[in-house]
Amino acid sequence: MKIWRNIVIMFVCTILGVMLTWQYKSISYNAQVADFENKRIEDLKDLLLLEKQSNEELRQRNERLEKELSEYQLIRGNIDEEAKLMEDRLFQLRIFSGLEEVKGKGIIITIDNNGPFFTVQDTDILRVLNELRASDAQAISINGERIVAMSEVREAGDYMVVNSQQIAPPYIIKAICDPDKVEKALKILGGIIDNLELYQLKVKIEKSDEIVIPKIDSALIKTDLLTPINN
Repeated sequence: MKIWRNIVIMFVCTILGVMLTWQYKSISYNAQVADFENKRIEDLKDLLLLEKQSNEELRQRNERLEKELSEYQLIRGNIDEEAKLMEDRLFQLRIFSGLEEVKGKGIIITIDNNGPFFTVQDTDILRVLNELRASDAQAISINGERIVAMSEVREAGDYMVVNSQQIAPPYIIKAICDPDKVEKALKILGGIIDNLELYQLKVKIEKSDEIVIPKIDSALIKTDLLTPINN
């Protein structure tokens, strides 16, 4: 009987030992799992913090790029505007200097000799040109030669020289201008037309809705002796 009781006690103790061992292993495993989870959570927190920092850096960089883009667009807009103004100004200067072909309404004056004794003189042409300039003509040509500030008009025997080119009568002077205003200025009593007709020259004036004035040969414009004075 005593032996049986000892056996039972031994069995119970064995069972308890096994259970305690399992319990310890379970607690140890759970502790390891908890440590792993805690470490994983800390790692995730670190990753999240790094991600937030990276996002903030990207946001700041994006703001800088947008600011730089806005500044570039503003500068480019100003440059484009200045370039357009310079281009327009250059075109106006080319027109003023006679380097561009132009057209517009205006007047055509034809002056011709009247036989061998009544011939057109260079002074006659110059007086007409002066009257046209005084009447605000914006572009003038004689027999297809553009008249600019440095154009010469001089007699050379039976013909004239304009822009180093020989031209012969009839002399056809075209001007882009207010045709009504210029016609009145030319036909005024005792004016240039009366004087030309007084010398028996043939003179005809006609208005036109479209007159084409050619450009001057750029080689005729000399600037090699000129030096600009800087402000």
